[in-house]
Amino acid sequence: MMGKYTKKVREVLNGIDDIADVISPGMAVTPPNGHPFELFPPNFTAHWISEFEEGQKARGEEEPYVTSIEKAIKHVNQQVAEGADFIKIMIDDGSLHENLNVPVLSADIMKAAVEEAHKLNKITLAHAMTAKESQLAVDIGIDGLAHVFIDRPDWTPELVKSIADRKVFVTPCLVLNSSFIGIPGAEFANDSRVNSKLSPKWLNTINSCYNVYKKGKLKDSFKNVIDLYNAGVDILVGTDVAVPIPGLGGLAHGASVHHELQLLVEAGFKPIEALRAATSVPARIFKLSDRGNIKAGVRADLLLVDGDPTINISDTLSIREVWLRGKKQNLLTK
Repeated sequence: MMGKYTKKVREVLNGIDDIADVISPGMAVTPPNGHPFELFPPNFTAHWISEFEEGQKARGEEEPYVTSIEKAIKHVNQQVAEGADFIKIMIDDGSLHENLNVPVLSADIMKAAVEEAHKLNKITLAHAMTAKESQLAVDIGIDGLAHVFIDRPDWTPELVKSIADRKVFVTPCLVLNSSFIGIPGAEFANDSRVNSKLSPKWLNTINSCYNVYKKGKLKDSFKNVIDLYNAGVDILVGTDVAVPIPGLGGLAHGASVHHELQLLVEAGFKPIEALRAATSVPARIFKLSDRGNIKAGVRADLLLVDGDPTINISDTLSIREVWLRGKKQNLLTK
């Protein structure tokens, strides 16, 4: 999401059969001091910003931020030249946090970024956590929302209709919403099928939580996502896992995908619908025609489990074998 996986880096990784593929937007469209830099400890943020600035300057871009329509257009072109698969825009004013004010780009600047991405045949995603931010994303012509809005104002039905009418897809990241309102991933991580595969750092992280939006209710996020699904909106599985520090808690790479599946079912999805949201639906949205389904002629990316996750979604954790591009993988524990 934030500029690490350039075309050159991925060319080095291409063909290695024991790591996941990366579909990346490069560096997101965000203003100076905009999201996500407010989430990290000051020393971590300073180091990260320094890395980004050095990398961007080395590639001919003055700074890794956007401040105008002209810079938005230049930034989008730079990301695509570096191999971005899509473009991501940050719309987060920090209002879910107490006493936090995070800068957000104007609608005109963000719309210019969306339009430029579309000229280059790239889809656009918006990071948006609230109903207000989600509506703004729809208004500027975004293709997908990364997060389901965590609040549920009186005008939620109008927002749901707007998202459905514009054919915007949504990656809810219910695991993140849960963490935001103060629910750690401890109960999920207590499962031996989870904790046996996580390092101490990641266990520490998943057992903590963001806990910044204390008035939030998980049932609101559940209602929002099921309303969207019932309105015909494409729902994709995602988690928004970052790095293993407790301040970004409740999440862990890999494990949280299984947790997200469980939360979707708890919200009202049938297990098979949740499974599609993690496989065939994202493959269709991102035009990955070589994967996402089990059929002749596509990649043999397969998971063999004990049980039947179309009946009991938690059976996705009972992993027996994994194949990537048809090659059987070694199953490792921590």
